[in-house]
Amino acid sequence: MDLAKQIQDMIARGFVTLANGARKMRELQIELLAGEVRSELEHVEPYGFTSEPLNDGRPEAFAMFFDGNRSNGIVFCVADRRYRLANMKPGEVAIYDDQGQKVYFQRDQIFIETPKDLVASVGGKTTLTSAGPVDITAPQTNIHGPLTVDGLITGKGGLTISGGSGAAVNGSLTTTGDVVAAGVSLDHHTHNGGAQPD
Repeated sequence: MDLAKQIQDMIARGFVTLANGARKMRELQIELLAGEVRSELEHVEPYGFTSEPLNDGRPEAFAMFFDGNRSNGIVFCVADRRYRLANMKPGEVAIYDDQGQKVYFQRDQIFIETPKDLVASVGGKTTLTSAGPVDITAPQTNIHGPLTVDGLITGKGGLTISGGSGAAVNGSLTTTGDVVAAGVSLDHHTHNGGAQPD
């Protein structure tokens, strides 16, 4: 084989048409230029990072063929320009997919976005340490299990307690309004001796 042709055949660019992610090393079928199709090419990924490319013939694959032998090759990179985030600042990093989901390491924050559910499964302890306030905006927040708060609790929308053994206060209880227990008003209840003065 001519040396120049051998070198030229070592690296090729094409499009992903099939993907088999069930293998320990993903295998791809790619269509190279001039309709040349190569199957069962191993897709080499760095340790700790993996992705399953779309196989609609649009993701771009970059392959290397050892000694220019087109029957002995690997895919070392798959890109999909349709969904790549644009206008990022120098030094920024992002993980993204075709559904608009992303984890975006911006210069001043980490931005997580998904139109789907966000689920975290933790087998051990979870610790959140923040130097600033923590804001949660949601139509409803549910906590399944006991809740312990070390600091002051300030409620602006009212308080409702049901179930369990009710509410217990260890210390003083101060209220600026009336207290009603079992329909009996603390301000306006009566004793056998007559009404209490206001």
